[in-house]
Amino acid sequence: MISELPKHIHFIGIAGVGMSALAQAALRRGVKVSGSDPHAQADSNPAVARLLKEGAEIFDFHARENLAPSVDMVVASAAVPEDNPELQEAYRRGIPVLSRAAFLGALMDEHRGPTLAVAGTHGKTTTTAMIGVMLQQAGKDPTVFVGAEVPQLGGNARIGAPSAPFITEACEAYGSFLHLHPHYVVITNIEADHLDYYQTPENVVNGFRNFASQIRSADGALIVCRDDPGVQQLLKDFHPPCALYTYGLSDVRILEEGQHTRFLWNFEGRELTLTLHLPGRHNLLNALAAALSGQLLGLTETQIAEGLAAFTGAERRQEPIGTVRLPNGTIQIIDDYAHHPTEIRATLAAQRQVHPRSRLIVVFQPHLYSRTRDFLNEFATALSEADAVIVTDIYPARERPIPGVRAADIVHGIVRLKPSMPAIFLPDKTDAPKMLRALAQPGDVVLFLGAGDIRDEAITFFHLLQKAGLAE
Repeated sequence: MISELPKHIHFIGIAGVGMSALAQAALRRGVKVSGSDPHAQADSNPAVARLLKEGAEIFDFHARENLAPSVDMVVASAAVPEDNPELQEAYRRGIPVLSRAAFLGALMDEHRGPTLAVAGTHGKTTTTAMIGVMLQQAGKDPTVFVGAEVPQLGGNARIGAPSAPFITEACEAYGSFLHLHPHYVVITNIEADHLDYYQTPENVVNGFRNFASQIRSADGALIVCRDDPGVQQLLKDFHPPCALYTYGLSDVRILEEGQHTRFLWNFEGRELTLTLHLPGRHNLLNALAAALSGQLLGLTETQIAEGLAAFTGAERRQEPIGTVRLPNGTIQIIDDYAHHPTEIRATLAAQRQVHPRSRLIVVFQPHLYSRTRDFLNEFATALSEADAVIVTDIYPARERPIPGVRAADIVHGIVRLKPSMPAIFLPDKTDAPKMLRALAQPGDVVLFLGAGDIRDEAITFFHLLQKAGLAE
């Protein structure tokens, strides 16, 4: 809880998707905002551009001088090391320092309206965005914090009315979601991830169980996907402090699948026809979580149907980058955030559903040395479901290299599983566009996958084809 609103907050790591959203919220509340981040480039980061336009002072380097004398609170990203000069200066001056998750939790605690947090190893960004767009379409003026740019919400944050619903994505990394005490919790699924922190899959489940135990009110609700094995494990010997609602594929009858999904949803004995303009069974499950959340937040069946039908997606979630027209067909370029084996399989399955006769070429940038180590064989198995694969070097994010952990071993695993499948290790990701220029053929779908900066190469590949006069 923040006892008194600070006058000047400095955000260390302000360009991150979660941090920039909180900085926007602070600005809207009349707080002076400054921040620093080496990745704070307005031309490539829309959130940074918005912050600058609204009056934030942003440095693209870290230095203790960045903390003005007027700073009376610092919010630091989990990626910021303890020896960061600005963090050390804040400690020296006795300035209160909050983590990103703690500041988000404080905003939630002070909110007067109903609060809902969406957690899960996969799908939480899309589900959060769906709920936010549904509420906005229904005129409910929600506050929404989401881990991606969502054009329909105006970015990665939407600041609404003080008594309207407050919707946020709840990240499990480092136990961050334990700072949140919402009225409603959605858990899309639970799977081993972030094992550098949790150590074991059992600890991951326990983390989600602890989060679900923090639901604020007996009048609240826990909403979970009963099809998911991790959720089934969570519910064993667990008695939520509130009502429990479940959803799954047995609740639906699919009428149409492809680029769009149309289905009948059975809820409490009533059937509602819903249309979703996103492919994949995983997105159908996300839509069920969103629809159920909408019911509990007071939306009508019509508002739920109209809101889901209006949803166009979030950035880096099967996002089309461009289409190349050739005499004998097209090449489509798609960018996706998939960085876990389960997400890769789901994305490939969705694209097979939309493009059953196309070759799927994947450019995959592994994210984190620890995740590459923990899921090396699983990555190889998931990627072997493509028709051709390029694997780049590992995007380290916050980590230092781990001896013996190599992205090339993913390719070795693919070759063992499918010796005839084209699988290439390309250490420098910037070489991928030229490699693809020779590899891609009419009819192909080229997928750029990863949570790092592989999107840059998707755009470069599209521009390369534009220069050749082939793209539109």
